[in-house]
Amino acid sequence: MASTSGPNAASEIANTLSTAAVEQPPLNVVDSVDSKVTKSPPPDTPENIRTRSFVILSFWIVVISVGIPLWWITTAIYRAPLPLKEMQSWADGRACRAEFPLLIDVEAPLLPDPENLLKTVQHALDDANDFSAHHLRLRLSTNAPKSPEKEEDEVVAATLRLSPGPAGKPHSYNLTPSSRVINLSYSPSYNPSTSLSAFVASTLQEIFAEEQQMISYLLASTTSNPSSSPATSSSTSNGNNGLGKVKVNTADITRKMSRIVRYSPTYHLTFSLFTASGLPNSWDVEHAISGYLQPLLDALGGISTFTVDSQIQFYASLSSSVSPTWVPGPEGGEEKGQWVLEKEDLSSFINSAEWPLVSITSYPTINFIIYIPSKDQTPLLISDSATNAFLLPQWGGVMIMNPNHGSPNSSSSSSELTSHLSKEALKPALDLFATQLLSLLGAPTRPASLPIRLDSLTRQRSAELVVSASSTLGSLYRLTLALPSISIPSSVSTSVASTLLSLKNACRELKNGRFAGEGGALEEGKNAAIQAESAFFEKSMVGQVYFPEEHKIAVYLPLMGPVGVPLIMGATKELGRLFRAWKAQRAIR
Repeated sequence: MASTSGPNAASEIANTLSTAAVEQPPLNVVDSVDSKVTKSPPPDTPENIRTRSFVILSFWIVVISVGIPLWWITTAIYRAPLPLKEMQSWADGRACRAEFPLLIDVEAPLLPDPENLLKTVQHALDDANDFSAHHLRLRLSTNAPKSPEKEEDEVVAATLRLSPGPAGKPHSYNLTPSSRVINLSYSPSYNPSTSLSAFVASTLQEIFAEEQQMISYLLASTTSNPSSSPATSSSTSNGNNGLGKVKVNTADITRKMSRIVRYSPTYHLTFSLFTASGLPNSWDVEHAISGYLQPLLDALGGISTFTVDSQIQFYASLSSSVSPTWVPGPEGGEEKGQWVLEKEDLSSFINSAEWPLVSITSYPTINFIIYIPSKDQTPLLISDSATNAFLLPQWGGVMIMNPNHGSPNSSSSSSELTSHLSKEALKPALDLFATQLLSLLGAPTRPASLPIRLDSLTRQRSAELVVSASSTLGSLYRLTLALPSISIPSSVSTSVASTLLSLKNACRELKNGRFAGEGGALEEGKNAAIQAESAFFEKSMVGQVYFPEEHKIAVYLPLMGPVGVPLIMGATKELGRLFRAWKAQRAIR
């Protein structure tokens, strides 16, 4: 290629540069700014908007029509219907007014006008009784035959046998321990309207006073106004007949109730011999129980049954907190002295850490212990105790025996410990344990007649069972209202219905005076208490009592979050779009 030089070359370069400048477009500032702005997406077509709306709507239709019903059905808590008003009525003591009518047969063959005496005595008893639920009804016993139906319905609580006594002697009465007959001897010179009638009324009132106090105390817990019960009222007197009304000591009744073992159809009795040394090493407890205690257990069979076992524990030391005090005997006397336990030591007398006293049974256990101290700690006596024994409330009884020393509960005066306790040597202990057993079961301490005391115990236990079953129904009623999320299985409804039926039957039998036997108030009360406990402690229901609501949130939140957030956000955007479209269409109009 030919080279150029001079003015022609310079002009050619200038023309080339000017041509290039003309062909290149000038830089636009607006285009530079627009290139930095994000371009908006193209507008949705009507078909896309309808598709998106149908998708969101279809999801919500599936959730509402299928998901929520399925969740509701699978997580719903079944609550069987319960008669709540009736349960509350029984708990408040309004469903049944319990009555305890006691029929007293009066035998007075030698009285010239026994009907007039009975009317006067009955009037005196009614006036003196301020607890009408428990009342005595007198009936003149005649030689006329009675129909079997009438005899079956009319249960006689006691028989009052009136007979003239020696001249110049005042009125008196006595009870035999094994009979329900009250033998009353009256003075030949009497005035039926005053002297004899007042004595008969006061006698009957005294015999059944403790039973009346206990029943009134039990029923007071279910009444809406307990202050009106004689269990909390003071003693008053009636000026018309001179009889004092039933005296009630609330502290005594409360103390007695605190030591009574809770009722059970079956109790387990454990008899233990604890000796601080290796002697005695045997005892004839089986024959002793069979001869001295079994008759009482048979008599109590209508109220509860009993199972019995026994054990011997050698080298059983007392608790470290128990320290007997040595009391020397009088100077110049034959007695050297004795070890004395104060009443403060009795609460820690049982060495629970080392003494095997736990019985593996499903029944309440009542323990009876005979403790024989070591030779160097004999005789061991309880301060101010005639029986050298004590009672542990709701637990059992303990007797300290000193068989090698002359004491109220010993059978030998030998200076050496005996190796065997015979049946005769165990008699004082078994007799004492029988008394303690009656006390733990709640039998009245008076009167002397054991059959009357056991009848009183039957009536007390009937009242206790009715009150217990009613109270359990009240607890179940309150639990049902307090925890609406708890399930109530059909078995609870069935048990509650059975409880209410048994309570109605028990109330009816109480009014009819049928307390014991098959179909009596005690048996119906047992069924009511058992069914009420079964309803309240239903396993499937009790387990949910301790399931807090926070646990449900912890379970549902991880599941509902990933599903619920997209659904809610999609629905929110779609509703916003519909609102903007509606607003724009309205603006055009």
